[in-house]
Amino acid sequence: MMRKLVLVLALSFAHPAQAQVLAPRADFDSAWSAISRTYWDTAFVSGRWRTVRDSLRGTLGDDADADAVRRAIRALIAVPEMSHFVLLPKSALDTPSSSDPMGTSGSREGARPGSTGLDVRPVGTDVVVWRVEAGSPAAKAGIRTGDIVTRLDTTTVPRLRQMLRESMPKDTVAADRLVTTLIKGRLGGGVGDTLRITLRDARGRETAHRLVRTPMTGTVTKFGNLPSMVIQSSATRETIKTPRGSRTVATISWSGWFPVLSPRLDTMFFASRDADALIIDLRGNPGGVIGMLAGVAGHMLDTSVSLGELKTRSGVMRFAANPRSVDRSGGVHPPFKGPVAILVDEYSASTSEFFAAGMQALGRARVFGTRSAGMALPAAAGALPSGDILMHVIADHADAKGRRVEGIGVIPEEPTPLTLVDLRSGRDAALEAARAWIARGAP
Repeated sequence: MMRKLVLVLALSFAHPAQAQVLAPRADFDSAWSAISRTYWDTAFVSGRWRTVRDSLRGTLGDDADADAVRRAIRALIAVPEMSHFVLLPKSALDTPSSSDPMGTSGSREGARPGSTGLDVRPVGTDVVVWRVEAGSPAAKAGIRTGDIVTRLDTTTVPRLRQMLRESMPKDTVAADRLVTTLIKGRLGGGVGDTLRITLRDARGRETAHRLVRTPMTGTVTKFGNLPSMVIQSSATRETIKTPRGSRTVATISWSGWFPVLSPRLDTMFFASRDADALIIDLRGNPGGVIGMLAGVAGHMLDTSVSLGELKTRSGVMRFAANPRSVDRSGGVHPPFKGPVAILVDEYSASTSEFFAAGMQALGRARVFGTRSAGMALPAAAGALPSGDILMHVIADHADAKGRRVEGIGVIPEEPTPLTLVDLRSGRDAALEAARAWIARGAP
């Protein structure tokens, strides 16, 4: 049961190859079947939602075309008014043909995960380079933070944005965010695969790059039905000046909540117990295993207080901190008592949001950055008969104060939005704001 709750699952409702022999409205029936079997509020499913479903299905004949079926499914999944019910057309996920002169972002089956060293974020309607890993193919090509992505392989960013806005006409904000999400997805691939990307720099010059992915640093893991992935983590320490002298600050970050990383996280947090303040950087961390947040929170809490709960069809699952006082070698350590800053952005989701919201609700941490993804609910995602992808919610979440995060996100006490000026000058506004809070004498 836990594995069904902790991740966005990759499921298959019907194999895309069946699309040629199934009626077009088979997509609609498959979507409803998946939702009606898994959505946690059975009264809502059997009441108003089923009434809407019956009405919508009645408008579809056996000869309904794909666009009509998609409109009906979008109307169906709009009923709960939850941001992460999504229908994504297969065409939006197609990678370019390998015969295309611009190449492909797809990876070879079985290839070790590779990286170009690029990460991107949205700034307004632009997709902008947010980070460039030192020594990476992107760094060697001269790509800089603040460069704007204009083309990826054969697809221009304006064309991708137009297609997604047409698919999501009632939520252009979500459509624009999805542009960045899809581009981020295509940045990944296998070692040795090629990425072709065009960027516009601060002077308005466009340059095309051909980047060959190199091995990612980190720990390779596989969890459930997810493909192999590389989980990265880091811990640094610095001394910052304050009006009364100086404070030692430890900064810890990791890219996913997966069991393979638990020993490393314990080591980093125990090693940081003697610091004056702690910064936890969850930007870009999409989540993972929910059960891990209890142990991580337990490094900063000395009692088993509630961090929130999930409501499923089978009942309520509560999450409480698991105080950690003994390290793996048997050493005893008091819990970390200093100030804690948590950094989030629009790609902090799932377990990262559960953790940040829980610590914020308890008053144990102050949050910096930009509003998180608002996808703080376990969801299932899979292919409909046509090959379109449906994502749908399977549980509800509330933080330690009973507040829902889904569709809203974790809202920082100190918002620090990304700007081109900051990116092009190499300034990390969220990290600097957290340091300034600590320097001012954060409690």
